[in-house]
Amino acid sequence: MGNSIAINKPDKPILFMDIIKSHGSKVRFDPNRIIKTCMRSGLSIGDAEEVAKIVESKIYEGITTRKILKITISEIRKKDKNSATKYDLKGAIMRLGPDGFVFEKFVSKVLQSEGYKTKTNIIVTGACVQHEIDIIAEKIKKSMIECKYHNSSGIYTGIKDILYTYARFLDLKEGYSSGKCENFSEAWVASNTKFSLDAIQYASCKGMTLLGWNYPQENSLAKMIERNKIYPITILKSVSPEIKKELLKYNIVTIKDILTKKPKIKNISQVLSEVEQLTNQ
Repeated sequence: MGNSIAINKPDKPILFMDIIKSHGSKVRFDPNRIIKTCMRSGLSIGDAEEVAKIVESKIYEGITTRKILKITISEIRKKDKNSATKYDLKGAIMRLGPDGFVFEKFVSKVLQSEGYKTKTNIIVTGACVQHEIDIIAEKIKKSMIECKYHNSSGIYTGIKDILYTYARFLDLKEGYSSGKCENFSEAWVASNTKFSLDAIQYASCKGMTLLGWNYPQENSLAKMIERNKIYPITILKSVSPEIKKELLKYNIVTIKDILTKKPKIKNISQVLSEVEQLTNQ
């Protein structure tokens, strides 16, 4: 009888492997999510499927989503550097911090690309107190928008934030009735992460609008950014933390701002070259 070759079989099929999310919970690995995101970033379906297969071959039980992201970006970069940059869009939004002021400016720019007129950080007098409104947006209706920025994707925007925003909205409505301020038709909460189920349920009950990273599904913050190519400056590999500070001094938060303002900063030619590659793709 000839010698047999032993084959080591995995304990679980790769498609049934659990991975660890940023906040510690487990979720089943789904290669289709990688394929869809790769395609949104610019890869063809063939290249996206190839990347997903390579990622599948490199992951293991209990791997973190952060490590999967690094592997995926590395593989996408071998196919297309620009697509790899776009794949890291969520990380680029996180790098806008550490505080939420820049995020407010960025959301304002995104809404402008959707046809809204916007103003940021406006003091408005309500019935009882004054309120600093993060964004006032107007397109048919006038909306007050509270922005909730988080440095980690594992942090949810919860019911307390929604209740707080709605209470402010009611004070402004009463203020309008007494002639103290302009009329607001809607209250929004915009976030770079997810909303809790309670937050979504309460907002729906009160007629509030929630704008999150992937919510609502067909008109989320991510979808708005991608369809209008309103990318944050932190998506550029040529923008170091030092250059980011310089750009913010010029009130530049999107890569389109760089093209229109062309600030006098270090490595501006390299930055402009990367911007043009992304916007022309």
